[in-house]
Amino acid sequence: ASSQAAAEVDVAVAKPDLSSALREIRAQYESLAAKNLQSAEEWYKSKFANLNEQAARSTEAIRASREEIHEYRRQLQARTIEIEGLRGANESLERQILELEERHSAEVASYQDNIGQLENDLRNTKSEMARHLREYQDLLNVKMALDIEIAAYRKLLEGEETRFSTSGLSISGLNPLPNPSYLLPPRILSSTTSKVSSTGLSVKKEEEEEEASKVAVKKTSQLGESFEEILEETVISAKKTEKSNIEENTISSQKI
Repeated sequence: ASSQAAAEVDVAVAKPDLSSALREIRAQYESLAAKNLQSAEEWYKSKFANLNEQAARSTEAIRASREEIHEYRRQLQARTIEIEGLRGANESLERQILELEERHSAEVASYQDNIGQLENDLRNTKSEMARHLREYQDLLNVKMALDIEIAAYRKLLEGEETRFSTSGLSISGLNPLPNPSYLLPPRILSSTTSKVSSTGLSVKKEEEEEEASKVAVKKTSQLGESFEEILEETVISAKKTEKSNIEENTISSQKI
């Protein structure tokens, strides 16, 4: 019982000290809690400010990204429209190229046909021209032969007229025609003189007629020699003309 009383006394004595200690501990904890609360609030505020700054920066970045995405989308749409337009233009150009190639092939085929036709026409024209040249050469030869013959006959007629005009003076009395230029040749003259002698002309006139006939025959032989000379000269000139014509035709055909 004595020990129990001693313990109660110790508790009673130690009781005020524990209260003060608890108050001190509480004060310490409250001070520590206030410090911790203040530091926590400051940390929270700083973190919140940092987060607000980060959020603002992120929001700005998001806005810039959205604007950039919008710009990229707009550019993509523009490029898509441009690509579609270029694709349509490319298809149109390819169709035009195909049409031009087909048209060019058709024109080339047409031109080749025209060239072949023109070559055939040219060959036909050349052959026809050669035929015309041969015909012209033949006609020219005929013309030259006729010119030679006409010139020879002209010279012969001129010689005959000269001979008749010279011999007409000697037998003009025997010519029954008033125009002395229409004299008869020797054979006709002989028959005429025989008829005149049969009508009672004198022997002297018959002798004169025979003499005139001999003179006419002699002049006719001389005229034949001169006719041969004239014919030879005419042939030479005709050959020269023919040669020059052939050269001209050859030059013209080469030019064609």
